[in-house]
Amino acid sequence: MPSNTKELTFDTFVNQIHSIFDELPDYRKFSPNLTYSMKDAALGAFSMFFNQSPSFLSYQRAMQQAHGHNNAQSLFGITQIMSDNQTRNLLDTLRACLKTF
Repeated sequence: MPSNTKELTFDTFVNQIHSIFDELPDYRKFSPNLTYSMKDAALGAFSMFFNQSPSFLSYQRAMQQAHGHNNAQSLFGITQIMSDNQTRNLLDTLRACLKTF
């Protein structure tokens, strides 16, 4: 009996998350000083929950310094890791339910 379900690989899952986070609005005024993207903020928050690690940021920064790359970059495609406060400040500007999954 054929199944109508599709296999969900981790890469497919991450690509789907990227396509959703690509659509996040950015309410900040344009400035050449803008360093972090809304997408990176959302990916950082998501990866923290995914990895269930309260010290995710410090671990990723230590990996970056020691090895030149980190899990946030290799697993989730995060280009820049920001602090918890920077992530909160960016994501707090979004409405609670922009899109349902």
